[in-house]
Amino acid sequence: MQSRRDELGCDALCYGSMTSVRGALGLVGTALIGRLSDRNDSLLAKSLGSVGKGGNNSGRRGCLLLGIIASLLGLIIALDDSLIGLWLSMIPGAFLQHNFDVFKSLLSEYHNDVDNVNDKFENDAEECEESLPIPSRSSSVGKLGMTVGISFMIGPMFAAGANPSFQSATYIAIFCILVSGASIFILPLPLASSKPLCNEKPDTCETQQSNEFTLSKMIKLQTPKTRAAMTLLVIRLNMALAFHIFNTIWPASLKARFQFGPSDHARFMSFIGITYALSQGFVAKRMINALGTNGKVHCIMICCTMLGIGRYIAFHTDHLVVVYAAFLFIINALGILNTVITADTGTIASKNEIGKLFGILQASESAAGMVGPVLGGTISHYLGKDAPLLAVVGIYTFLFFFMSWGYDGLVLSVSRDERKEVKKSM
Repeated sequence: MQSRRDELGCDALCYGSMTSVRGALGLVGTALIGRLSDRNDSLLAKSLGSVGKGGNNSGRRGCLLLGIIASLLGLIIALDDSLIGLWLSMIPGAFLQHNFDVFKSLLSEYHNDVDNVNDKFENDAEECEESLPIPSRSSSVGKLGMTVGISFMIGPMFAAGANPSFQSATYIAIFCILVSGASIFILPLPLASSKPLCNEKPDTCETQQSNEFTLSKMIKLQTPKTRAAMTLLVIRLNMALAFHIFNTIWPASLKARFQFGPSDHARFMSFIGITYALSQGFVAKRMINALGTNGKVHCIMICCTMLGIGRYIAFHTDHLVVVYAAFLFIINALGILNTVITADTGTIASKNEIGKLFGILQASESAAGMVGPVLGGTISHYLGKDAPLLAVVGIYTFLFFFMSWGYDGLVLSVSRDERKEVKKSM
């Protein structure tokens, strides 16, 4: 896309404007898709969501297929050889393509089903002496993230090796999206999406059960769940701010120290992709299992330390090998931290609100994507080129103390209480 923007004369102002518009669309779109994915009685669920395995109305499936359609529409528009076409091609995907967050909600529902089945077996010990093996929630989340990391590795490697034209690359992308869409049709729905929400009127019941995670309640911190959600929101927002602030100085730093060109960036992104894939697929699971539930907070604190120190070392070293070594620790820490937070998010929300919660958290990251670059540029302009780096280290220092103080009491305690309530209801 970068070469395409250059060909069409999209300068720095054009690219910056597109980034801001994309962030604004993502801010609204993530919250909207998150809310729609929770509703099985919406028009989207009854139309697109009813097409596929089982034939039941599903907000999750409807949002997934809507994201596929948005991606296809954007790629088709991008084939138009004009700057206007480039702008218009960005809109459908930025607004409606949030399938990764929907998949996280879907994965959380699958695990809730598994947990419920296992609880029934535990409560019926007289008839069944052996309990079912429980797949780790963090392990499943890690594997989902691993697929994203692999795609980040394969994409740049293919582009660097095959060097396809923009049109050829677009057709390949369309084919991949069609394959992804076909897989959604055969995707089995969790039990929560296969049954009515309750025995009462659907509209009344859905309204009563879907008011926990509203912005007003989260700001007022009215319930333990909203306090947990607000804690996760603060964590996600600060992590995204740190990323975007650091990115305002990182590419220029690489070019100044190591004369980084397109091929160097492709290799570096491939390294990040494979590291992130291994981190989410293997390292995160083993680290979390080794430390256990009681050591989860210490694991998070270690990750914050590695993220702060690693970025500081990577920015100041004059040796490329040290940069790669630093990012090896940075990406592993980021993968572990994202796995823990995503898994814990799935345990504090009910089945008909998990999509809304993931949407709110993703919307906060989109907001950080709009504010972070401006904030980083302003800090660099008025306080010096090293000031954004110090701001990033300061953010991770804040997160270190914030999570050591409140993560267990505000987030993990809610997960434990929710688990106890589920067992009592069995």
